[in-house]
Amino acid sequence: MWESDVQLAALTRYRIGGKAHRYGRFGTPADLARALRSLDRSPYRVLGCGANVLVSDRGVPESVISLAGEFDYLVVSETGIVAGGAAGLPALVGEARRWGKSGWDFLEAVPGSVGGGLRMNAGSVDSGLWDRVEWVETMTPEGERVRLTPAEASPSYRHVDVADDWVFLGGRFEALPGDPGTVNAVHARRRRLKVESQVYELPSCGSIWKNPGPPHGSAWEVVDRAGMRGAEKGGARIAERHANFIVNVGNARASDVLSLMAETRRRVHDEEGIWLEPEIRLWGFDAGDLASVGAVQ
Repeated sequence: MWESDVQLAALTRYRIGGKAHRYGRFGTPADLARALRSLDRSPYRVLGCGANVLVSDRGVPESVISLAGEFDYLVVSETGIVAGGAAGLPALVGEARRWGKSGWDFLEAVPGSVGGGLRMNAGSVDSGLWDRVEWVETMTPEGERVRLTPAEASPSYRHVDVADDWVFLGGRFEALPGDPGTVNAVHARRRRLKVESQVYELPSCGSIWKNPGPPHGSAWEVVDRAGMRGAEKGGARIAERHANFIVNVGNARASDVLSLMAETRRRVHDEEGIWLEPEIRLWGFDAGDLASVGAVQ
């Protein structure tokens, strides 16, 4: 069922943003198909756990869709895990760890949903969720269900070649058995390193910028060299612990975050001669705002 004028701040990890013109949570494929067809090709956005999204203070004019109910499931087998798009990435990783499945530690302490993780190819610099995909199921704006393989989706760093208005319903992931003791130790070490080096106690949406790569290094390194670590604007601050995080220290507005992003990007260009590209998704901003941080509409 659709709701009108829903505040999106409460539905994102940033706790920032205005209203959605129309918002709906759908718990079955049939309900989702009817909702998509009712939109009659008018634009919409898909919101998972809101882990990688900054919503404009003005909100978004498009309809916003979330998955729930039957899309929230995890089924573990000898060689794989089948997961719904509404399942949490922490839950997926937890099941892999609990059942002694090897090769899933790269997603330890990564927030978000399976659907969002597929859309963004969530993971580390070296590994992404699509590296474990056997197949995924999507739904088109016409309500048709389409199964895709990695070869068809052409995944790359923080990107997949799948239309933005296709909804990820879930998929099957390779999860091969390993030594349970080794699996637990590797996961514990990865989690400890992430918690020590990143920021989890304040609202944020994780890494702001894509890593520029050699010879410049990681995004946090170039932000640090540009002198932006600890910089503040309103209720937003570039984290001291990890300079690629902008945290909400209290009542931050989207305009505060965007201002810090734009200033960081300018300074990095002055220092390094490169233009950083945002890793986060920016919703509801005008063309000038997006251009100021190097985002593509």
